[in-house]
Amino acid sequence: MNIALITIGDEICIGQIINSNAAWLGHACTDIGANVKRHVTIGDSKEELLKELHQLSREVDCIIMSGGLGPTHDDKTKDTLVTFFNDTLILDEPTLHSLKVRARLRGLPLNQRNLDQALLPSQCNILANPRGTAPGMMFEKDDVIYVSLPGVPSELKGIMTDHVLPSLRSHIEKESGKKPFFHTLLTKGIPESALADIIGEPEIFLKQDESLAFLPSYHGVRLRIGVMHEEKEYAEIRLKELEHLLTEKVGEYVFGSGNETLLSVTTDILKHRGKTISVVESCTGGLLGAAFSQQSGSSAYFMGGFLTYSNALKMQLAHVSKASLEQYGAVSKEVAEEMAIGGRRALNTDFCISITGIAGPEGGSDEKPVGTVWIALADDSHVIAKRFSFGGDRSINRERSVAQAIAMLYDVLQQQV
Repeated sequence: MNIALITIGDEICIGQIINSNAAWLGHACTDIGANVKRHVTIGDSKEELLKELHQLSREVDCIIMSGGLGPTHDDKTKDTLVTFFNDTLILDEPTLHSLKVRARLRGLPLNQRNLDQALLPSQCNILANPRGTAPGMMFEKDDVIYVSLPGVPSELKGIMTDHVLPSLRSHIEKESGKKPFFHTLLTKGIPESALADIIGEPEIFLKQDESLAFLPSYHGVRLRIGVMHEEKEYAEIRLKELEHLLTEKVGEYVFGSGNETLLSVTTDILKHRGKTISVVESCTGGLLGAAFSQQSGSSAYFMGGFLTYSNALKMQLAHVSKASLEQYGAVSKEVAEEMAIGGRRALNTDFCISITGIAGPEGGSDEKPVGTVWIALADDSHVIAKRFSFGGDRSINRERSVAQAIAMLYDVLQQQV
């Protein structure tokens, strides 16, 4: 099944928001064995959407649209679909009832714009949206499937998971007779290009209907192995064979598999060993602490931390010496180490990670350019510190700092086995 994604919204075209929906949709569709052929982003224009629908309907088997289903004047997707399918709007009573219940529970009034969201094309299969007010819609015409989804990420993901993906999966399995099976290996400490060099050309070891995808992030590269086959038993055996082959090639960089993350693997080790962690953050502004606390049960290992953006708080909370700040500066090995040591003692934890750096885009110098970050990790017997150079983008610097801090903790825990 070839799929095209259309993201609708002026705010996306002008860069006001990041198009995270397309990334999620592409991944979700690939996981059920579909081939995502096109990504298209257009503004809130009826003419542009009609043009893309006519064009893409000749190229793909399924078109998934997101956005433009709200109650305001710039939400034009529903009206465009009525025109495209030469359809009419009818009142859908279940949707109207859902809107009224939702408004009553939230204590909000229902105006005509809200009520109009229960007017839906007569030809569509209505996809319930319990997370919001705009339902999704699915049409089929001339062997092409059309799906229209709200742009709110949680609503889009919910409708896709509840309704669309199971339907598309059934279509794929019916047409091909094969089902997609996947397994993912997680790596750290090696960039995508170097990993590809070590693995070599996938065509050498992959058979027909098998795939290998490189999925990079700031926390490492995921290797997703895919096998399309009629029989689950065969696919699982083949996935194990491919996993073994890849592990032999890059095993030293593999830290987990499946839905694990470097964070989940690291915190599982902490919980298993009964160890605790705290943080002292400067340039990351609490991102590391937020990462440690995002998982259920995090109170078993994460005790808290200090947000010491100013030198005064570095001294007051983490007991960094004034002499070190004056001699070496806030962004230095010495200060990072003192932050980690002082934080561990003050918060009474087994480990403490500190981060201090120049996130940018201002504040750099020839000696310490923007992107310079020191990360330190202290336990009861020693402290280590590493310097990183992450570049000029403030947001990326902060994310990379968190990723490297977690990687440092993972490495230390592995060394203590």
